[in-house]
This record gives sequence, structure tokens and C-alpha cells, in this order.
Amino acid sequence: MAPSAGPALGQPMSDAGTWWLKGAWLDLGLGTALLTVIETACQRYRTQANAPLLRIVTHSPEVLVRKNETFAFLPLFENMTRPRHLDSYTDDGLSWLTEATQVYRAVTIEGYLSDLTRLGIAAPLGHAFARCYWRAWYHPGDITDAHVFYVDMHDKVIWTNQPSPVGFVSALHEVHPCLKQTFVHGRGGHALFCLTYAADVHLNEVVVAVAQQLEQAIGRPVVQVIVTDREGLSAEVIRTLALKNKGFVTLLKANQYASEADFVRRGRFRQIKDPRTRQTTHRVADADFQLAPGLMVRAALLYDLDHPEHLIGLITTVSREQEPDIRRVVGWYLARWNAQENSFRSLIAFVRLDTNFGLRAKQNVPDRRVAKQITDLTNHLRAVTHKLDTKIAQLAEQAHHLEKRTAGYEQHVAQLVRPSRQSERPSTQRAAQRQQQLQALRQRHHQHLLKQVTRQAKLEREIEAHRQEQTRVTQELTQLNPQATFFEVDPEKDQIVAHLRIALHNSALWARDHYLSSTYRHATPLTLWRTFFNQDGFYCEMPDRIVITLKPFSDTQVQREAVAACERFNGRRITTHSGKRIEMCVADCI
Repeated sequence: MAPSAGPALGQPMSDAGTWWLKGAWLDLGLGTALLTVIETACQRYRTQANAPLLRIVTHSPEVLVRKNETFAFLPLFENMTRPRHLDSYTDDGLSWLTEATQVYRAVTIEGYLSDLTRLGIAAPLGHAFARCYWRAWYHPGDITDAHVFYVDMHDKVIWTNQPSPVGFVSALHEVHPCLKQTFVHGRGGHALFCLTYAADVHLNEVVVAVAQQLEQAIGRPVVQVIVTDREGLSAEVIRTLALKNKGFVTLLKANQYASEADFVRRGRFRQIKDPRTRQTTHRVADADFQLAPGLMVRAALLYDLDHPEHLIGLITTVSREQEPDIRRVVGWYLARWNAQENSFRSLIAFVRLDTNFGLRAKQNVPDRRVAKQITDLTNHLRAVTHKLDTKIAQLAEQAHHLEKRTAGYEQHVAQLVRPSRQSERPSTQRAAQRQQQLQALRQRHHQHLLKQVTRQAKLEREIEAHRQEQTRVTQELTQLNPQATFFEVDPEKDQIVAHLRIALHNSALWARDHYLSSTYRHATPLTLWRTFFNQDGFYCEMPDRIVITLKPFSDTQVQREAVAACERFNGRRITTHSGKRIEMCVADCI
């Protein structure tokens, strides 16, 4: 039975429901994984010769855990997003949640984050967290089609006046300096892995590498099918994945087909139903499509019933032997919105994924934009020069041919006009034949000359155009500085923060999946925050346990749900790093 109001409840605590999230963080093994990664990095750092002393290498495990949790959990209190917001935070909730005697100040956590960056923990941390997520959700085999993964990029805009790499930011429909975070999501909608790239990197350049990184983290090949949006499409990606025996599903670009006539249909149209509403939403037919010379791929002719006039071309390397029903393959792609796009929205709303960190850590590197321009122009100049040389050679060959042909003509004419031998009697008939031959010869020669002059004029025009293009490209090349540089952000710090924010988001999903009932199966972390996690209550620390008593909820149904969630939570017997068991309950009345 829940306790009644009184001094035994402990000290009032704002957002006491955050203990569900800390329990999930511990339940997932994220705290232990983070601590292990840091301790390993500190040991490696100590072996480096002449390395400057970092304060972090002197910390005990208890201090490391408190600082880790302070930075990881600060977004849960008063909308804090950065360490500097700690200086204006005056409550005790965060210190109790992290079992610290008092809340750390901004300078302490900022210094700690800088030390983590110098230790270079982003890569091993991403791998360690990926293993935690995989063990928790996918290793048990409870998720349908767990062999299907979604890869996409999230753009984080960088506002700077410095020359920087730029990329297209889909949310703004503009080109901006930014960071490209490449995510791998599982079929269940969980962000499993993330790598940060520069703005000028495209998805089709890294989709295979990111999937390989996830498999390295897990320790075995688990990715059988990769689903991306159109940006991930390239013939090279398809060939590479085929060599690795991995399937690929994506949409064709709009300029790659015009109608059903561009496809070879392999079956009748069939209906697709939404798995949640059971309403028919699409119709689809199996087909083949010539993606590139020598590359025929399986395709789907897809129509959205809300826009029946618009053909959507989907391609896949999943063979008919592997999956006979094209509807299932299309279903994997249609699920991308819930599995990945909605996850991006949720990460932005709940843990402020768009917040940048470490932008001051810029590296002056060769300007890849200028280097690409120089490469493209050099290749173009080489092609133009080759065309020019070819045309000049053709013109010289034509002049030689014309000279030879003219000499032959003159010799032939001379033979025809030469007087007859004395032994031969003049013949009017023979003279007429010669005159006729001479006239035909002159006519053929005139026609040939006309053809040659026309061709010569065309070659001269082409030569002049190539010379003008050669001059233009040469001038453009001389205006480019091959030594040009731009500023590129070192993504290490931002990558560390991204891993921690994803971990906090996934903790909310774990709490939803294991503490709450199926009623909230599809609720977002932000909805759960507003309903459960931000509930105020009381904090009571005892020698062997920490008891959190939540204030009663105004909604009776939510009250019953919260009581049941506390019972499930307590049944998992979760303990903090200090060894104290966490117990949660909901008061009947206060």
C-alpha cells in the first residue's frame, strides 16, 4: 500500500519521476558501460609519454559516475541543455538523482567534458552503448524483422561566418555549414548507433561503413537488410552490399523514371494495409528496373491511395527467393517513417539533439570544395584538350586527303584532255565520250569539294569552340588557390554528447517498454515526460535504499498506471552504483 502523507516521505523533490529514467539507464547497463569506457581511456592515457595531466585521470569511480550522470541527466531539469545552465539551477533534484552532495557547477562539468574529449572516448562509447541496446531489445529475438535496419542522416546546422564545408539541410531546404549525423535505427525504432561527418559527406558514401561499424560494435554480422531514403542510392552501394550478401531497399529518384513503361512488371497489383489501423493504404506490383548498364534490380510499382496518380518507384536487392512477397519489402520501407523519422523528431524534442557542442574546436584543413573544383576543372580541361587535339588532327588529315584527291583529279583530267595518238583516227563519238567523262569527273570532284569544305568549316568551328572553352577553363583554374583552406569542426565532443543524449532517449523507451503497460506502447518520450516522468514527489535516502514517493496523479487512470509501473520497476530490483536499491511508489493522497 502506498504511504500516506507525513514526514517519513522525505524531502520534496521536483520531477521525482525522473528516477524511472535513472532506473532504466542502470537497467540498460549504460552507466556501467560509460564508466568502463572512461576507465579504459584513462589507463591508456596514463601510458602516453609527456601527456599533460588531466584531472579526470585522478577521479575515483564514484566521482566519475556522479559527473557522468550529472551531464547525462541535466536535460531533465528546467530545460537545461548545456553545462553553463547549471549555474542558474538552484534545486536539489539533480544532485539527489546523481547521489551527489550538491549540484556540480558549470566550470566543473565543462572541464570534465573537455577531458572526455581529450581522451577520445566517442568511438568506443558508441560501440559500448550499441552493445547495450542490442542486448536489451534485439538479442532476445522479440522484435519482428530484426534483421532490417534503417540508415539516414540528421543535419545539425552550424551558424558561422568562417569558410566551412556546407551541405543541404533538408529541414531548411537550404545549403548551410552543418554536421551530418548518420544514424542506424533498428526495426523497433531505437537509435542504435551514430557517427558524425562533415557537411559535404553524402549518405551513399558512408551507408556501408556505418552499418559495418554497428556490426563491429555488436561483434557479429547482424545487418541483413539496409533501408535508406533516396540519398543512399548509388550503383556502387548496391554492388558493395551485394558482395557482402546484404539486402538494400530505397526509392528511385524522380528523374530516373517517368512511368510504368520504364519497368518490367512481374505480377499483378496487390493491396498493402497499415499494420496498426488495418486500413488499405497502398497498392503495389512486383517489377524489374534497369538501374545502370548491366545492373537490373528488383523493383516495386507503388501507389499511395491518397495520391493514386503518382507512381513511386522502389528498388531492392532482396531477391524473390529470399522474399517472394514484394509487399513485405515495401512494408519495411513504409515503416521507415515510424522507425527513424519519428525517432529524429523525438530526439530533438526530448533531448535537444540539435544542440551543438565543441564548435570552437576547429581544424584548418585543405578546402575540399576548391580541391574538387580543381579536380573537376582539370579533368574537364584534359577532356577539352583531347577533343581539340583530335579535331586538329582530323583537320590536318582532311587537308592531306583533299590534297591527294585533288592531285588524282588533275591527273585524271589531264588524261582525258590529252590529244589522241597519231595512229588513232579522230572520232566524233570518242570525243563526245571523253567530254561526257570529263564533265562527270568535274561534277563528282565539285560535290566532293563541297562536302570537304562543309566538313572543314564544321571542324574549324568546333576547334574554335574548344579553344575558347580551353581558355575559359584555364582562366578559372588560375583563379583557384590550390592551397586554400577552410575550418572544419572536430566532431569528437559533439559525438560524445550525441551518444549520451541518445542514451537518455533510449532510457525513456526502455522505461516505456518495461515499466509501463501496453497502453503506452507507442507514446513518445516527451509524452511520457509530461504524463509520468516530470511528476513531483519526495526523496528519502536510507542506508541501503533510496525511496521515491510520487505525488498522486490527478487522472485516476494515470494514477493506476503509475502504481503498476512502480510495482514493475521495484520488481527489477535496480541498484545504483553506490549499491543502494531504488524503490518507487505513488502516494494515495498528500
